[in-house]
Amino acid sequence: MVEQAVGASVFPQVPAHRDHRFRLQPATVSGFPDHRRRYDNAWAMPRAVVSSQARETGGALQLARVIRRLKEQVLPGELGAETVEHLVRRYSRVRPPALELDVQSRYDAGWPQAFEDERGRLLEALVGEDVVGIEHIGSTSIAGLPSKNILDIAVATGASLPAERQSRILAGLGYQAYGESPIDAGFSWHWRIGQDGGRSFVVHTCAADNPRFADILNFRDFLRAFPEERQGYLDLKQALAAVPGQTWMEYSVFKKVLVVRITARANAWRMRN
Repeated sequence: MVEQAVGASVFPQVPAHRDHRFRLQPATVSGFPDHRRRYDNAWAMPRAVVSSQARETGGALQLARVIRRLKEQVLPGELGAETVEHLVRRYSRVRPPALELDVQSRYDAGWPQAFEDERGRLLEALVGEDVVGIEHIGSTSIAGLPSKNILDIAVATGASLPAERQSRILAGLGYQAYGESPIDAGFSWHWRIGQDGGRSFVVHTCAADNPRFADILNFRDFLRAFPEERQGYLDLKQALAAVPGQTWMEYSVFKKVLVVRITARANAWRMRN
């Protein structure tokens, strides 16, 4: 250990870890008493008390920071039955595939037809599975919105398909299961990743009676119907994406709050129409 003088005392300096996600921020360390400053630029806490989940998402301190920031912004009941703590921890468990997700392009007029082609493949593979709806969702489903070249598709069935059966059917179409979808705990997601940066598809499966299925359709239709809402969503999403140093989980959690707020207006609009 390297010895370092801090104030009037001498403490062992913990070696800096090569992964910056596990380091404390200088602003955080500056508020520590002297005996804790030896962790500056090192582990956020001893390994024994950091779960594998927390390591992968930036540490328990990161989760606590995100929870605190959200609580400052989210109104009571705004997330429905889900608490801020549950939302953040749920998103920390979501595992997207390891691919470059930052490249966005202008709206592609070919996206609707690409969806229809994939919808046909899905319908054929899911014959006999009580499919209630196969819907194009996400930014690529809304004309005028720029997006990554990744088409999101929601597949709702009359009865929840067992996870093993979902995976087996979709694997036959080239999809790989990635567990729980960020949409909701009742959704699973499956990715078919395009070669050499080509178009990718994500299928989110759920039971048709899951209320989030109606929510995502209302959100889509609302942004399609109101250009000013669409532009507002785009502006705020781009502002979120521009925050430096954030993780996928942090960006996704704060975007989720934005989506929840727009969805509340979308659901009210749907009830009036």
